[in-house]
Amino acid sequence: MTPPKPDFGKLLTDAYQYWVSTLPFQFLFSVLYFSVTLFAGLYAFRYYGLFDEIQKFQSLLYTDSQAFLEKYEALMQTDNAVYFLQVMMVIKAIIFPLNIGFFKIYRKLDLEEKPVTGDLFAGYQGHYFFLFAFYALVWNVISSFLSIFTLLWIPMVLFVPALMFFRGFSYFRSFKISVQIFLQNFILIVIASIVASFFSYSGFLLFFFGIFFTFPFWNAMIYVLYKNLVGNFEE
Repeated sequence: MTPPKPDFGKLLTDAYQYWVSTLPFQFLFSVLYFSVTLFAGLYAFRYYGLFDEIQKFQSLLYTDSQAFLEKYEALMQTDNAVYFLQVMMVIKAIIFPLNIGFFKIYRKLDLEEKPVTGDLFAGYQGHYFFLFAFYALVWNVISSFLSIFTLLWIPMVLFVPALMFFRGFSYFRSFKISVQIFLQNFILIVIASIVASFFSYSGFLLFFFGIFFTFPFWNAMIYVLYKNLVGNFEE
């Protein structure tokens, strides 16, 4: 039986409580996420020669910013730039399973169990890594073609990873259920997504360092939405 729908204030309060109760995990997640993305991304950027190409016209950034942007846009249309963007999709897909660990951590809190560091890597255990990395790769590819419609696409597929993790459903079944829940709770989910996104990136306002704590807040909101709108867990 699906639990009664809560008001938005309760959702936000619950998400905040999950987040603040797991700050060490939030920090570790962000360090790993940004480190892998940054260093792997920089390596790929250099590997495909984009860094050397930018060096040729970087002086324009200080003398003619418009000309710099035009050359940069032209550079990003080249084959090497396309290869770089494809590699970045793969990198993001590889790091995505790190998000799944929060589902296990938050569920442990509900069961009054103590989370451990290893729980953060639940998405990399066994077949989960291939399951969620492939999902993230497909998600990244589709999102790259949707442009502005990504703002609608994200809330629609919000519950897919949680349904696969907690219920063991297939991609297609999870997608179908996620879309159904989205349509039934359109306003609530859209507002929650906007607020969660704002909070996640609000850390930039705290001398940028705050992002290491606020960035993973998104996962807490997803868990709270899942808990209240779906409510089914496989123990």
